[in-house]
Amino acid sequence: MSAVVKQSNQTSNVRNHDSKVHCKKCKSNQIVANKRGYSFSTMFKVLFITFAICVALAIFFPALDNLAVSPNLNIIGVILFYIGFPLAIICGFVGRSDIVNGCMNCGNKWRAGKK
Repeated sequence: MSAVVKQSNQTSNVRNHDSKVHCKKCKSNQIVANKRGYSFSTMFKVLFITFAICVALAIFFPALDNLAVSPNLNIIGVILFYIGFPLAIICGFVGRSDIVNGCMNCGNKWRAGKK
């Protein structure tokens, strides 16, 4: 008799562990998977960090401000313009093909494969 009960418990456990994706927030099964796309937040973070480095260079090394690379730009502006902007634009493309799951019920988003 106990073997029948164990087998019945095992089959009910198998039924409870279905392979559908559920939202972690509202437990809905209305999930949509999309590619992440371009990340403007990453771009602005890198641009801000580059700008902060340039400001720190201007504060801690004021002699760099006096060097004229071109008539209107100093070395700090050259670093920001020729290195910061292209680096920020390229960093926005990092991870653009990652899959992001989104719940159609509550709007919660998470990366696919992450727990």
